[in-house]
Order: sequence, then C-alpha cells, then structure tokens
Amino acid sequence: MALVALATGGAAAYTFTRPAADEPAIYRRRIAGTMLTAGAVVLAFYAYTLWSWGAGQ
Repeated sequence: MALVALATGGAAAYTFTRPAADEPAIYRRRIAGTMLTAGAVVLAFYAYTLWSWGAGQ
C-alpha cells in the first residue's frame, strides 16, 4: 500500500510539473494533481495504519 501511495505521489508531482497550453488545461492539471495528491495522502495514512496495527506480522 505504501508503494501505491508513493507511485500516486509521483504521478501527482509529474502532473503538477507538466506544461499547459491554454487556460482550461491549467485548471484540468490543477484538479488532477490535487486529486492525485489527496489520494496519495489517504493511501499513505492507510498504509501507516496497517503497519502500526501489526498487519502482516
């Protein structure tokens, strides 16, 4: 789960650094980047919770 969170965070960073050609593309990039960042945070919290509860031990 932590690897998925890391991959999602990388995708968010990639999305935020892409150049945008016009005004609507800027907003689409911001929305997609924000959604990916939120997903990465949620997945990282979930992975930490699983780890702290001792899942997989």
